Amino acid sequence: MDETGFTVGDLIRQGIELMGGKPDAALAAEVMMAHCLGMTREKLFIDERLVPGKDVGGRFLRMADAHARGEPVAYLTGVKEFYGLDFMVDRRVLIPRPETEHLVDIVLEKAEQFPDGCRVLDVGTGSGCIAVTIAKRDKRVKVVAGDVSADALEVAKINAARHGVDCDIKFICSDLMAGIKGHFDVIAANLPYIGRNTFNFVSREASEYEPEVALYGGADGLELYRRLFGQVAKRKQKPRFFIGEFGFLQGDNLRELLYEHFPDATVGIKSDYATIERVFVIEFPSP
Repeated sequence: MDETGFTVGDLIRQGIELMGGKPDAALAAEVMMAHCLGMTREKLFIDERLVPGKDVGGRFLRMADAHARGEPVAYLTGVKEFYGLDFMVDRRVLIPRPETEHLVDIVLEKAEQFPDGCRVLDVGTGSGCIAVTIAKRDKRVKVVAGDVSADALEVAKINAARHGVDCDIKFICSDLMAGIKGHFDVIAANLPYIGRNTFNFVSREASEYEPEVALYGGADGLELYRRLFGQVAKRKQKPRFFIGEFGFLQGDNLRELLYEHFPDATVGIKSDYATIERVFVIEFPSP
C-alpha cells in the first residue's frame, strides 16, 4: 500500500482495523506508532495530523499485521515499561508483567529494614527488570542476579547498562542457586510457574512467542520452586527474607510446599493489586 498522504491518525485507524477484534488494538496501535515516530504516546494526540514518511507508515502497518497474527507488542518495539523504567526485551526473555511490580515493592520495603544496606539475590533474573529496578531505587543494596540462560543474562546486562547500574549488579549464570555462593539478606524469585498439565493459564501470544524456559515450571508449574526451596533449606545461612511470585490459583499448593520446607519460618501470602494471591513472603528467624 502507498502510505503517502496518510496522517498519523489515518494510520492508527488502519492499524486498528488490521488488528481486528484484538482487545488491545487501540493501545497497541498507539504504542507502535509512537515507537515508529520516536515520540511519546501523549505527543501522538498533538501530532495526529502529521503526515509521516512512507517508510514510517509501512513499518507501522507491518508491525500491526504482525501483532494481529499474535506477536507481542513488546517484541515488535523491543521495549517494555516496568516500574516506570523502559527495558529492552526480545525473544530471549520473558516480557515483564505489571503484577511483578508488587514483588519489587515488597523487596524494597524489606530492604529498608537494613539501615546499613543489604545483599539481594534475584533468582531467574530474565530481562533483569527486578534486579535493575531494585539497584536503581535503592543505592544501598548490593544485587546479584542469576539465570540459567546465558542469552537472558546478556539482555539483563544491556538493561543494567541502560539504566546506569551495571556496576551495581553482579550477574551469574547459574541453575537456580547451584552456582551462587555467599550470604544474602533477601532472596527474590520470579520463576517460570506455568504448568504443562495443571495451572496452564497462559495466553496464545505468550505460548507461541515467549521462551519456553521462561514460562513453564514442570507439570504443575511449581517444579522449579520445589528445587529452589530445597536449595534454600540446605543453606546454613538463611536469608532474612525470601520473596517469590507464583501463578493464579497456586496459593494453596505453595503454602503446603513452604510449610514443608521451612517449618521454623514465618510464611505469608500477599495478593497483588487485583486481589489475586501472587507473592509469598518468608521471614526466617534472626540468627
